[in-house]
Amino acid sequence: MTKKEKTIRIAVSVGIVAVLAVLWGKESDLAYNVAQQRAILLGRYTLDAMMTLLIVTPILLAVLWGLWKKKAPPADMSARRLATFKIVALSISILIAIVVADVALRLIHRQIYVGTETSYHRAPNRVYHGVFNDRPEFAFSYPNALPGYPEVAYTLTVDARGFRNPQTLEQADWIVLGDSFAEGSNVSDEQVWVRRLAEQRGVVIYNLGMSGGNPVTYLDTLQKFGVAVKPKIALYMLYEGNDFRDSNFRAAKLEDPKKASLSERLFKASPLRRLVKDSIVAALQPIGRNRFRDDPDINNSSHRMYPVAWLPFETPAGGGYGYAFDVKRLEQHYITEEGFRRSIACRESLRLMQEAKAVCDAHGIQMIVIYAPDTPHVLFDAIVSQVPAEQLRAFMATRMDHLPEPSLVVAQLKEGLSVRQRVIEAFCQEARIPFISLTDILRQKTQEGVRTYYTYDQHWTPEGHRVVADYLADRIRP
Repeated sequence: MTKKEKTIRIAVSVGIVAVLAVLWGKESDLAYNVAQQRAILLGRYTLDAMMTLLIVTPILLAVLWGLWKKKAPPADMSARRLATFKIVALSISILIAIVVADVALRLIHRQIYVGTETSYHRAPNRVYHGVFNDRPEFAFSYPNALPGYPEVAYTLTVDARGFRNPQTLEQADWIVLGDSFAEGSNVSDEQVWVRRLAEQRGVVIYNLGMSGGNPVTYLDTLQKFGVAVKPKIALYMLYEGNDFRDSNFRAAKLEDPKKASLSERLFKASPLRRLVKDSIVAALQPIGRNRFRDDPDINNSSHRMYPVAWLPFETPAGGGYGYAFDVKRLEQHYITEEGFRRSIACRESLRLMQEAKAVCDAHGIQMIVIYAPDTPHVLFDAIVSQVPAEQLRAFMATRMDHLPEPSLVVAQLKEGLSVRQRVIEAFCQEARIPFISLTDILRQKTQEGVRTYYTYDQHWTPEGHRVVADYLADRIRP
C-alpha cells in the first residue's frame, strides 16, 4: 500500500466514523414525539431514526472493514463467477424467504372487518374476550406518568350482521349510529351506554356503531342495516375527535373507506414489516424509559420535556385522576367558526347528516343527534386554571409554527372549543333535528371526581358510559 493510498483510507475512515458519530449523537425531538404519542427507543430516537441507524450503520461498518481488509490474491475467472453466483443465489433465497413469510402471515391473519361499498362492519357471529390495560402505548412517555384506569376484562359479542349486539334483531325500537364511542371501545358488552340506556328506558336498542366510522359510513349503515329493523328513533352520535377530519371525506374515502393503494397493500400493510417494527420497539423502548422521571427541572421552560411535563393532567387537582391526550386533539380546537365552515369535513358532515335525516323521514324514523366531546374539550377550563399559558403554547408549538403570544393562544383555544358543537347545533335547529350535547354533563361529572375517560386512551370508562346512559335516559324525548 502506497503512502497516498493509506492517506486516502485514513481520510475515508475518519469520514465514516464522523458520519456515524453524528447519526448516533443526534437526538430526536422527544417532546414533539411524546406529544404525538410515538415510540421513542433507547430514550433518544424515534422508530424511523432507529431504522435508519440500523440500516446505515452496518453498511458503513462494512465499507470500513472493506477498506482495511487484507486483499487476497486475484482469483481466476471461474472462481469469480462462482463467488458471484453464490451472492446472487443467497440474495434471491433471502428475498423468496421474505415473500413466503409475508404471505404466510397474511394467510393466518384473522379477518376482523368486512367491507361494503362505503362502510364496513366486523366479521359476523364472533365473541371476543380480552383485558384492556390503560397505560401509555410506549414505554418512553410522559416524564411523570400517573397510574391508568384498573384493568378492564371485556367481552365483545358480534351478531350476524357484524355489529356489537348480544343477538341479531329483526326489529328494534331504537338504533344507534356512530363510531367507537357508540360501539363501546375497551369496555364489556354490559357496560356500553347503549345497553344501559336500553335497560333504563325499557326499549330494544340495536347498536350499529362501528369503531373507526364517520358520517360517510353512518349514512351507508343506516341505509343498509338500520332501516331494515324498522326503528322509531335513530340516535346519530357525532364524536368531535375524529368525525370532523378532512381525511374522512377525500375522494378515495368517499368511493371506498377501506380502499388502499398498491404500495399500502404490499408494503405498509405487510404483517412481516409490522412484526419487525414491533419487535424492534419491544426490544429497545424499555432502555432509557425513565430518563426524565422525577427530574426537578422538568417544568423549567428550557427543559426539552417542558411542553409535555404537565400531562397527564390531574383533576380534581391534588387528588383526582390523570387524563392525557395527544397534541392533535388540542390542535383541532385552534380554529375559527369561519375556518371550520369552509372545511371539507364541515360541509360533508352537514350534507351527509341532511341525507341521513331524509332517509329517516322517508321511513318514519325520528333522528336525534348526540354530540360527544373529546377529552380536551371536557378538561380545558380546568387545564387553563392550573397550567401556565406558556406551557400550553409550548405544547401546541410541538406541531404548529408561528403561534402568537401565550395569552392569545389560550384565548383562541377557548373560542375554538365550542366552534364545532355550535355549528352542528345550529344546523340541527334549522333542520329540525333534536340535538343533545354531552359536553356539559361530562365536564361536570369529571370535575366532581367521576373518572369519565381513560387516562391514556381517548374513550369513556365504564363510569363514563354510565354517566352518558343516565343523562340520555332523562333527555331523549320521542
